Amino acid sequence: SPTSITVDPSGRFAYVANINSNNVTTYSIDSTTGALTEVGTEVAADLAPFSVTVDPSGRFAYVANAGSDNVTTYSIDSTTGALTKVGTEVAAGSSPTSITVDPSGRFAYVANINSNNDNVTTYSINSTTGALTEVGTEVAAGTNPRSVAVDPSGRFAYVANAGSNNVTTYSIDSTTGALTEVGTEVTAGTIPYSVMVVAGI
Repeated sequence: SPTSITVDPSGRFAYVANINSNNVTTYSIDSTTGALTEVGTEVAADLAPFSVTVDPSGRFAYVANAGSDNVTTYSIDSTTGALTKVGTEVAAGSSPTSITVDPSGRFAYVANINSNNDNVTTYSINSTTGALTEVGTEVAAGTNPRSVAVDPSGRFAYVANAGSNNVTTYSIDSTTGALTEVGTEVTAGTIPYSVMVVAGI
């Protein structure tokens, strides 16, 4: 059961998180037709991988594992797109369901679902190894946060809260990556599951 897909910045590879088989599938992308071709075999994640993202440099991939409350880091082979696990999983909050990396590639954010403490975890990224280090403590979100996105400038982050039908806005500290909520949640439609920010024209 695939739950998330992302494409690397070069547009050559796609990655799919498979929640029931606890792994990630890698595909090469045909530059003419867009057709996908599986690369090698699936690579193991931890329990119930729910979301996958690639950093802006295309060197690292990250998977939020909802069943084991952590994040798996992979290095990406620049020729084949194949994933290789880096170190051990890093702890997240309870039931992480979404992960994103900021445009600078310095910080990662994970939305965590927990009926008692819905929140977002912030990590700094080691530019050499891709390893994650948690920054501060989790920051509160709305109810049942399902998706997190960072704007192209790297100044703001947004979380779609499926349980409270709204979106939380945060400012991002440019030095530490820490999040600070801006104002109050903004109303969305019923059960918002995803948020995305696009660059202006």
